[in-house]
Amino acid sequence: MKNMVVPENIENALESYCRNHQCSRLEIKAALIDMDGVLYDSMPNHAKAWMNVCSDLGIDASYEEFFIYEGMTGAAIINLLHKRQFGMEVSAEEAARIYAIKADYFKSYDAGTLMPGAAKVLRILADSGILRVLVTGSGQKSLLDKLNNDYPGIFKEDMQITAHDVKNGKPNPEPYLKGEQKANVIPQQCIVIENAPLGVKAASASGAFVIAVATGPIPRWELKEAGADIVVDSMCMLAEMLPQFLEICSKYRYNVKQQIIFSNQLNSAIAYSMSSIGEYNKVFVITDENAEKCVLPLLNDIEAISVAEKIVIPAGESHKTLTTVESVWNLMQKSGATRKSVVINVGGGVVTDLGGFAASTFKRGMQFINIPTTLLGAVDAAVGGKTGINFNGYKNEIGVFREASSVIISTMFFSTLPVEELKSGYAEMLKHALLKSEDDLKKVLSYDIKNPDLFQLLPMLAESVNVKNDTVLKDPYETGLRKSLNLGHTVGHAFESLALNRNMPIPHGYAVAYGLVVELVLSHMKEGFDSSILRLVADFVSDNYGAFYITCDDYPELISLMCHDKKSENGELNFSLLSAPGNIKIGYVVKQAEVEIALDVYRDLLHI
Repeated sequence: MKNMVVPENIENALESYCRNHQCSRLEIKAALIDMDGVLYDSMPNHAKAWMNVCSDLGIDASYEEFFIYEGMTGAAIINLLHKRQFGMEVSAEEAARIYAIKADYFKSYDAGTLMPGAAKVLRILADSGILRVLVTGSGQKSLLDKLNNDYPGIFKEDMQITAHDVKNGKPNPEPYLKGEQKANVIPQQCIVIENAPLGVKAASASGAFVIAVATGPIPRWELKEAGADIVVDSMCMLAEMLPQFLEICSKYRYNVKQQIIFSNQLNSAIAYSMSSIGEYNKVFVITDENAEKCVLPLLNDIEAISVAEKIVIPAGESHKTLTTVESVWNLMQKSGATRKSVVINVGGGVVTDLGGFAASTFKRGMQFINIPTTLLGAVDAAVGGKTGINFNGYKNEIGVFREASSVIISTMFFSTLPVEELKSGYAEMLKHALLKSEDDLKKVLSYDIKNPDLFQLLPMLAESVNVKNDTVLKDPYETGLRKSLNLGHTVGHAFESLALNRNMPIPHGYAVAYGLVVELVLSHMKEGFDSSILRLVADFVSDNYGAFYITCDDYPELISLMCHDKKSENGELNFSLLSAPGNIKIGYVVKQAEVEIALDVYRDLLHI
């Protein structure tokens, strides 16, 4: 008996999705739909065509594996097969020539019948007013040409993403991110209908809700393991289940303290966030002088921003003070702000820290939304519920724990930033990768932050922020596990404070990068952290951040500053250290002499 999807399963899937993606609801406005194996029963013919190509080239392959590769671009499949068989990839020209042969084989077969149940699914979506976007890894013109004849009026020409539109095919999330962009929706506003593990992985990484349809030989469990939220056995079953699914979605709500939205569709993201807040009477935008000039013009067409009262504070860490907060309170009071007013913080970490603190304390607490405009703000300050200001020369000395109602994270602002600002934020991504796994660390170390691909950065940023958010959810008030997020910060904050005392401030992320090197040295000394990984991190820091210059004469002041760190008590130096990437040890007491040795090694590794 085939498995049926019942209401309880749908509600469980929605609860799991909302919990994992930190959102209040799935508000379906678009459906992103794969083609091969979903709309057409064409995968057997694709597999036969690939098998013929492999025979021509002398490549060993199995018929079944091409169902698994479904969703990859043709060039990616050719290079995978060629490298596996012969130890090397082929040129772009040769890949195109081979793919043309595969296309000729495919065209010689029957083009593939319509998938039973697909037309009914598409009619239900169309009748429900849900926009349809084709997202396929295929570049086969013969199939694309058939689409409008077989499914008339379903897919507009400008609502199609094919292999010709992306640099990176599935399992990279780029095809589905571009599909969301086409539809102008955020991930929480769309579903994906897929049939293969690589496509499911791509869709899941984009943040969308994924319905997998087991139309081929791939087991259901493999689709679920790849990230599907719901798995059904056929398009016919999906057609039977879909009206009920849409009805349950329209009513389902999940109680979440802070929504996190990763999207470059700002209009949709802000509208979704404001509707989640409910009734409000006034909107205030808190920003700084830099963001007012470079960022707010990009948001002026968004209603919530255009009608809001603007409060502009001076830019820079030196203005994250009680005096600045007082000026914000005065302006809100004069403008009649109440507890039903909403604050939207638009800016870097200083704005989200200070704006969140102002909103959290005025009238004993207003709801606020964070829109970080710097990479550092996005990956660190805007998420996690820490708000605050500096006081008497110490960072974040005064503040409260209060989550933003929503955090909207977009890479569209980052093109306005100098590369130094991007590198500052990337240090926090480096920290999160160290906290997660060696594979994540290698991915972060291989990304070219000096010449960033901002489209590719968005899903990496989602993975990084989720490391922090998962930790915060388990320990919101930093009583234990959350202290792991201080990796690199005990020493980093000391470097940052020393630089301020010298009247030569350094970016927070640079200080964290230097602090990571020192604390990985301590991790090696105390916990046997792999020295080869330590050197990889140190080389990355040296290449991208240079070094913070210190001598032995600076050690007493640095150690004094570390003793003032919030984790240190009774004059003891307390650190979060690693025995390996992903294996954190919190509450580690380290002797002053050991810190001095680590500072010596830091100077050697960073060539001071």
